[in-house]
Amino acid sequence: RLGSSLVDAEYSFFTAGTGNAGPTIVSATFLLLCTPVLTYLRGERTELEPWSGEKSVDFGKGVGIRKVRLLDCPDVFSVHEAMSIPNVSSRFCTAPEVWNLLFGFSKSVMPPALLANRDAMQALALFSEPIVRAVDKLVGAANIMLLDATAADGRTVQVRHSHPDLEEAVGIGTAAFCMEILHGRVEAGVHWPSEMESNRAEVMRRAKKNAEYTII
Repeated sequence: RLGSSLVDAEYSFFTAGTGNAGPTIVSATFLLLCTPVLTYLRGERTELEPWSGEKSVDFGKGVGIRKVRLLDCPDVFSVHEAMSIPNVSSRFCTAPEVWNLLFGFSKSVMPPALLANRDAMQALALFSEPIVRAVDKLVGAANIMLLDATAADGRTVQVRHSHPDLEEAVGIGTAAFCMEILHGRVEAGVHWPSEMESNRAEVMRRAKKNAEYTII
């Protein structure tokens, strides 16, 4: 689309409540709060403090401008490695804002050893499940993924994928890749999504089911 190599890729993720994933996403987020955030800056691998680097991002219709913060994401590594993009980062936010404040407060007061304790974080998430489920009913389960990319010549593009239900979006996305395997169009081995250039069009066609997909 941009016609030249990319020099910057910024991912931004928004999930309303838990996206119907319940305690799972809550406990996973607590674990990420003690995980150094992998980013790439001018081609150099850099580990930053989780829940830092606050930015305001416009997620578009129905969500608007939200504050996002750094959280570790495996796509940062795979996109950098597969596409040689020198600057890559990933940020996240949820709704309502009280959840974002809770995550920030938890990171500031909880010892890293406690945040890294999977059993303790899962127990905390299960304990809070009634509140989490109640909030989910109020705010919904929408998920929006943004990719802001910049080319070497300065041109930019934004890709937006919005789905009303995170769980369904994850299922559809997984199935989109699996169908390529079933059709025999994937060579044996382990592949990052960003490496599968020849499969990209079909994967994206399927992944857009029940979603809003725009490129600006």
